[in-house]
Amino acid sequence: MAFPKYFSELPNVEYALTVNKAGKQTSVNIKDYFHLLRLREDIFKEDTLYYSYSIQNGERPEQISYKEYGDEQYYWVVLQVNDIVDYYNQWPLSDYELQEFIAKKYGSVENQYAVHHYETVETKDLSGNIILPGGLVVTKDYVYSYPDMPGSTNFLTSLPLDVTNYEYEKRLNDDKREIVLIQKKYIYQFQDEYMDYARSLKNLQSDLNIADYYK
Repeated sequence: MAFPKYFSELPNVEYALTVNKAGKQTSVNIKDYFHLLRLREDIFKEDTLYYSYSIQNGERPEQISYKEYGDEQYYWVVLQVNDIVDYYNQWPLSDYELQEFIAKKYGSVENQYAVHHYETVETKDLSGNIILPGGLVVTKDYVYSYPDMPGSTNFLTSLPLDVTNYEYEKRLNDDKREIVLIQKKYIYQFQDEYMDYARSLKNLQSDLNIADYYK
């Protein structure tokens, strides 16, 4: 994976690893990745800057970066504009990884396909108006009754739908597939502004407390 050029402008953190009984620290310099820009909400709403993208099975950020921008180094932009700071929990699993995750979390096949919860089914009246939104979590015995026609004494019912543990986890994973990307014509501007910001930051140093280290 290519190292993003704009990261080279970030300041260093002298990160303390150990401290001896004399108080001398052993440190290592690392890039201060904790200073990450967040795009302004008013800019984020501009449709001309972004477009929707659906992550394909097993696709990684650097692959998307190469496919969309011709350079894999912009993988961090892909993550950043979607506010993804925890890759392992916020990026979608591949189909195979999801199968393994569900099997490990729920154990047996029986548990995987046990009911996780019940939810409403979208219901419309004769005019096509939604009178009951779908996806509302309800109890197993929930029943929604409504007249078949305005003013009618004949009622229809809508029963809840059961959602299994497997379906629940797959939905959560599928939701993570839908992201937005900066249009290619703006990617260099984003990079330049990020580098300008990074140059304004100062190097930092972390410390270890000898009293805590040798408890």
